[in-house]
Amino acid sequence: MPIIIRFFKDKRLRRIISMFLQFVFQLWWINKKKRFLSDENYQKQIKGVYGKQASVFTETATELGGLLIKLGQFFSARVDVLPEEYTNELSKLQDAVKPVGTEEIIKRIEEEYGKPISEVFLNFSREAIASASLGQVHVAEIQGQNKVAIKVLRPGIEKIIQTDFNALRFMVTFAKRYPKISAAVDLEQIYNEFVETTQDELDYTKEGQHADIFRANFSGDSRISVPEVYWEYTTQHVLVMEYVTGCKVNDYENLARAGIDRAELADTLISAYVQQLLSDAFFHADPHPGNLLVKEDGTLIFIDFGMVGRIEKGMREELMAFILAVFKKDTDQMITVFENLGFLRSHADKQTLAKGLKLILANVFEDPNLRNVNSEELLLELREFMYSQPFQIPAQTLFLGKSLLTIMGICGGLNPQLDLIKTLRPYAEELLTGEAAGNGPTGFIIDQAKKTLTEVVTLPEKLNRLIAGLEGGEIRLHPSRSFESNLLQSQMDQTSRIVRAIMSSGFLISGTVLLEGSYFKVGLMLIILAGLTFASFLKSNSGSSGRKRMGHGGRSRGASSGFQKPRFHP
Repeated sequence: MPIIIRFFKDKRLRRIISMFLQFVFQLWWINKKKRFLSDENYQKQIKGVYGKQASVFTETATELGGLLIKLGQFFSARVDVLPEEYTNELSKLQDAVKPVGTEEIIKRIEEEYGKPISEVFLNFSREAIASASLGQVHVAEIQGQNKVAIKVLRPGIEKIIQTDFNALRFMVTFAKRYPKISAAVDLEQIYNEFVETTQDELDYTKEGQHADIFRANFSGDSRISVPEVYWEYTTQHVLVMEYVTGCKVNDYENLARAGIDRAELADTLISAYVQQLLSDAFFHADPHPGNLLVKEDGTLIFIDFGMVGRIEKGMREELMAFILAVFKKDTDQMITVFENLGFLRSHADKQTLAKGLKLILANVFEDPNLRNVNSEELLLELREFMYSQPFQIPAQTLFLGKSLLTIMGICGGLNPQLDLIKTLRPYAEELLTGEAAGNGPTGFIIDQAKKTLTEVVTLPEKLNRLIAGLEGGEIRLHPSRSFESNLLQSQMDQTSRIVRAIMSSGFLISGTVLLEGSYFKVGLMLIILAGLTFASFLKSNSGSSGRKRMGHGGRSRGASSGFQKPRFHP
């Protein structure tokens, strides 16, 4: 059925699309008015628009539920670096899902098992202990077992999700018409991956399998726990797991009351994600505080495995290479990894990018405190850096990025003094010896030698292609914007000096000729004007030389030698 027909027949679809179009019109209108506003007034108005839009979205998502809740939760982690006015408001959606009536849930359970609920569970709780966008959790008992957590898919959620997919499909198609948006993010891939992930979450047997894989991966780590799945009771729409208790990972009062070392807990969380990403290639993709519980003995419990991510072999190798490049401060290798992962488009200014990365690395290594690394100031600079460079966000890394940003925020709250570099160094050293890849030191060295030999052997051919491309005009050098600006200014200065010199000479010659005739006074005025023009020429020439010396000498003596707030505009 065409989207237009659905729009008029489906009230939910009509409301979501209307909200989206209203947001687009508001942003279009404020940008049209920008030319008539001061920068300060524009920033004030655009922040007000962001805040109102985020508030409207949050209220609508809370009322309608379904995929809107999940979208809000997804973007509240500022994976795409949304404005702060958005992220602060969207974070309210983490706990904003209203539970479905108990009678509806019981009816769903009885339909699933084909028998009364009393014949399956004992002491079924009337109140839900947790409520999410797709399902909710109740507590009960089963024969011969202790308490269990019963996760039930919301009745009718499949139809709601399909409507939301249609609305999201319309938004993606609409946004793809704008080159700036489609160039920055592969919307089609993101949409497909979001649909695939959400559909997996509608099948609780898959979530149970994810939990089993995760538990097996951490079976040798006593610091990590995963609830057991009771498969004899689990179906596509009902998941029955071991009931576990604990406080949220960001419940600092209860952590202190239990005597749990928050710094040690942060180390455990970082260690767990390093293993998931670099060893297991299978990670929990929704690690918000509600899905990370802590037992009284400090054990970290992972729950809710509906959203997980898998890392292909090639991507895992690139992640390892990136970590090594960070510790070696090798910006060239970092840029190579960005290219291999699809973060950079073909026309990226790699020299400017390298300079920006060096500034970021200098900040991280000079002050590796995670609170500063995750501060709003640095995130603002990273946002500006992303906008000033031709970055794009590959779909396969979007969920990974969201998870890592969330983990950084949680660990920064647990231990504001966490030294991120010191914490990650042992893992980097393990990679350097090749132990993480299972090749041993010799294998790692051989691999590096092969890569180096390959580069050396192909270097002459690469040089030949480069020279041929330059000669034939197929390759053109694109200087940075700052270089172009300086060059243009230099050309304007040169032109101005030439004009002054010509005018001065003209005035002098004309004045000398007129002195010998009947126009003595006019000739004298022209000679004086020639002198003034020549003095102006000498002054401008001296000022230009002074600027060159200042530029050549670098910073003034009064400038701080430490890390300055970088401006990433090329």
